[in-house]
Amino acid sequence: MDQQVNQMFNQDRLIQHLGAHLVAYSHNHAKISLKVTEQHLQGHKTCNGAVIFALADAAFAIACNTGEHPAVGQHCGIHYLKSGVLGDTLTAVAEHRASSGRSGIYDIQVINQHDQIVAEFRGTSRLIIR
Repeated sequence: MDQQVNQMFNQDRLIQHLGAHLVAYSHNHAKISLKVTEQHLQGHKTCNGAVIFALADAAFAIACNTGEHPAVGQHCGIHYLKSGVLGDTLTAVAEHRASSGRSGIYDIQVINQHDQIVAEFRGTSRLIIR
C-alpha cells in the first residue's frame, strides 16, 4: 500500500505544482500540508479558495485510497471559515466517518499553524471494483 499511495500522491501534478507535502497516512486517514506562498494568493492577497479546495481534495483522495480497492470522489463540498494568508502552513486532515456498500464518507478539516479551522470539506467516495 505504501508504494501505491506515495505513487498516487507523487503523480498528482496539480498538488505537486502547488508544493504540498504528504505528512502522514494510514488506513482511511491522511494528512497533507502546504505553505502559502505568493503563487497561492488571489486578488484580496489571501490564499485562493481553489488552493484550499485542492489541498482538502488531495487528502480526501489519499485517505479513501488506503484500502483494498481504489476509489474516486463521488461528491464533495467545502465551507470556508477563515482566510489563509501569506506564510501560513495549511494542513488538511482527512478522516473516514462512515461506509455503506461501495460508498464512504470522509471529513477533511483544513487548519493553519495556529490550529485555527480554515475550511471544512466533506467528500463521498465510491470504490472501483473490477
